[in-house]
Amino acid sequence: MINGVTLFDCTIREVGYQTGWHFDTSFLRAYYRFVESAGYDYLELGFFHNPEADPNRGICRYCSASNAEIQEVLGSTKNIMKLSAMRDIQRPLAKLLPAAESPIDAIRILTRSPETKLDNLAQHVEEIQKLGYETWINFTSAGRNTLELNSEFARFAKKMGIPVIYFADTESIFTSKYVGDVIELCRTEGVEAGIHLHNKNGSAKMLLDVALAHGVKFTDTTLLGFGGKWHDGNVPTESYLERSGFNAGYELTRLKTDLVQQLIKYHAHSAAISE
Repeated sequence: MINGVTLFDCTIREVGYQTGWHFDTSFLRAYYRFVESAGYDYLELGFFHNPEADPNRGICRYCSASNAEIQEVLGSTKNIMKLSAMRDIQRPLAKLLPAAESPIDAIRILTRSPETKLDNLAQHVEEIQKLGYETWINFTSAGRNTLELNSEFARFAKKMGIPVIYFADTESIFTSKYVGDVIELCRTEGVEAGIHLHNKNGSAKMLLDVALAHGVKFTDTTLLGFGGKWHDGNVPTESYLERSGFNAGYELTRLKTDLVQQLIKYHAHSAAISE
């Protein structure tokens, strides 16, 4: 936590679109240590996709099926900072392990706002909660949601015992008003709104300022602002650290260089879409 804000670093999950979720072991370990030292709360690795339906990706794509491999890579490095992964409930999924048997601490359920069926979502929430994971919900493609729909989502989360729900600007169409309204609306309904900003039109930093002005307590960043299926980017981790007064020093420079090398090395595995 930095200045009262709970932070997810999503570099591995988001940049995974460009590398096919292949990363060198040394990079994963070094990056974990860095963001933990900077005060982040979670490092998000990837997804729980089914490897038979989505083959030939790196271990961070398959956070349940590749449980042993992830434990081998990060088990000895993992300390206070938690590991998270997304469960995309509109895609083929691998079976979840109990949290006690997994290096993953938190699961953020990904559901596309227009496709969300609350009965189905409730089943996934209950399953994940029973398995012992911290449970969150990410409503993606949220920029066109009405206030009434967001209010319905917030009431659902409150009923299910979910304290925080995220709204992702998948299409980079959030406005300042939307960001302020959704934070205040959720708080009125008894839950907190997290903001996941994309940066296709260059507005992510400005919208983060708006969110912080409204007292947002949860947000996401990525190193160099890289990532996204459409190369649309995110709020840069280094930018957030700078504004928070954290002197990242040479380690940050080295990791930025290493990240670019990962992109070059694993480019042939890219799952990203260029428009």
